[in-house]
Amino acid sequence: MPYKMMMSLVAAVPLVFLIAFLAVPEFFILQAYPSAEGLGLEIGITHRYIMSGMLFIIVCLAFQSRSVEGVDNQKAILLGAAIGFSAMCAVIISMTVFRGLPLSVPPMIATGTIAVLSFWSRWKLD
Repeated sequence: MPYKMMMSLVAAVPLVFLIAFLAVPEFFILQAYPSAEGLGLEIGITHRYIMSGMLFIIVCLAFQSRSVEGVDNQKAILLGAAIGFSAMCAVIISMTVFRGLPLSVPPMIATGTIAVLSFWSRWKLD
């Protein structure tokens, strides 16, 4: 996959989660903690808003890095994206294994797919 298209995808996936976290934070909290109420729910919602702000930083950096030239520079950026999305996918899976939370299938698939595509695109750069 061409570098610019891959970096557009790298920016698009966090953008989707960013919008979802801002639009319906309660949904994500109640999926993970169905009995959350009161202060616990408010803390969870606040966390989602903070996460959406951090995701916005990622989206901006990824989108702006689409214009980076030089194969070595592009490979370094794709490696960072691949490692980052791999780590996020691992965290999602580990939350199920170690914390007993239900598996978040769409985020797991999205982050895993972007990680694989980033590794693959990095390998294909010439």
